[in-house]
Amino acid sequence: MSLQVFLQAQMLGSEEFLSRQPSGVHDPAADLMGRCAWLTLFVEVLPRALLAELRLSRMLLGSSSAEQFLLVLAEEEIPHADEFLTRAAESVRLLSEGALRLVWASTENLGAWPVARKRLDDALLAKIAAPLTGTSDIPATFAPFGTAEHPSLLYFENLGHGLPTAGRVHYSGGHPAQISWNSGEYSWPLLEQSRVEDDGILFPRRFAMDEDATGPSSLAEIAARSEGSARWGILRGDVDHFDQQLRRAGSIEDHIHLSVLMKEFFAGELALLCTMPDFWRRVTILYRGGDDFAVMGSWDALILLARELQRLFEKFVEEQFASMPGVEAKTASMALAIAPEVDAPVSVVFQEAGSALRAAKSTEVGSFHIFGRTLEWKRLPDAEELKDGLVRLTREFGVSPDYINDLASVYREAFSARAGRRAKVVRVDRPWRTYMRLSRVMPQARGKEFSNVRTAVISNLLGTRSAGIKLRPSARVGLEWARLAADS
Repeated sequence: MSLQVFLQAQMLGSEEFLSRQPSGVHDPAADLMGRCAWLTLFVEVLPRALLAELRLSRMLLGSSSAEQFLLVLAEEEIPHADEFLTRAAESVRLLSEGALRLVWASTENLGAWPVARKRLDDALLAKIAAPLTGTSDIPATFAPFGTAEHPSLLYFENLGHGLPTAGRVHYSGGHPAQISWNSGEYSWPLLEQSRVEDDGILFPRRFAMDEDATGPSSLAEIAARSEGSARWGILRGDVDHFDQQLRRAGSIEDHIHLSVLMKEFFAGELALLCTMPDFWRRVTILYRGGDDFAVMGSWDALILLARELQRLFEKFVEEQFASMPGVEAKTASMALAIAPEVDAPVSVVFQEAGSALRAAKSTEVGSFHIFGRTLEWKRLPDAEELKDGLVRLTREFGVSPDYINDLASVYREAFSARAGRRAKVVRVDRPWRTYMRLSRVMPQARGKEFSNVRTAVISNLLGTRSAGIKLRPSARVGLEWARLAADS
């Protein structure tokens, strides 16, 4: 009887790969969408193609998401799998211009799953530490890219253009790193919902479509659908320490269950949210991994999407993870990067969102990085309430939007004083000065309703503690939010 073996593969370098924008690309947004789609689908397609090559059942695919997959194979099939993956790894390196590395390791199904998982992790770490291991052509590793032997630089852009209408994904062994919408040796349907009876790939797509509904909108069109300032942005999110929760799984069945559960949450909830009135034609799904995601859209719609997705994630955790020990995988962090100009490079904005997300996770897990500040999720409603009050003063009572900039200057000065900078700033040891300054900036009474809104705005800026008045951390976010919302 054959010995059962676990084979785990992992894709490295995804951040560099997705943040690239090679020269010669005509549609940078389509190029990014193509790269995101390829990275999401390749870890689904490659293990299925390997099983098809070996004439094995799809049931041997344990999990496939988050740039990695897990297979169960017989011991005698490992040499064939190694040969198949070696060809794929070399092709991936060429297609990604050296940004991506495909590494894998295998171990016998002996002992408890945590022991086997530890052996897999150690073997993968050894592969990661030896970057040239398995490279068939070492001199080519150091050769310049863009030569005739390398794939077309327009591959991902073309992939992005075909993404909205694709019904199936195709794969051929002759091009081990490429997937196609048209034809290939093997093919699988793309599913909107996961169905056990289908051998398809869960890949819901949502796009901010153009006015004729014939294709995705341009970045300028997406920006024009924003409230206030015509800007677009990219929102990225990640579940905090999900890998640690996976390592606590006591069996391979629990490991697969957790992986599939998280993958289906993001696939299903993101796809459903993007059909809602607030997000339809304003948000495009870029990437959906096993525990992370990226979306692009109108800047204001992305803030609302982040808030709603966080609410759904909290309910999901309460239902699914309440009995699990620890806090791992029970919080999610997100970050929003807003393009400074409509024609800003999409790859740069994507990279900025990634950097902000890492900053948020290193500061405090379960937080939202927005407008240059990392905010606890429970403070976001405070910022939104302040924004609503400020915008109402400009729209309903005719107050000039310039006063929002004046309020922001008071905020900056007060926090400069707290940082100990030598400047003529508001002293926080005399908090009434801050209150008086805000009162002078805010327009005076124009009726009872106006006074009520004005009082509420000042309260949202300072809080309600009369003994220690100070500007609230969420105030800066609310001010910047209002500044963009009130900008015409």
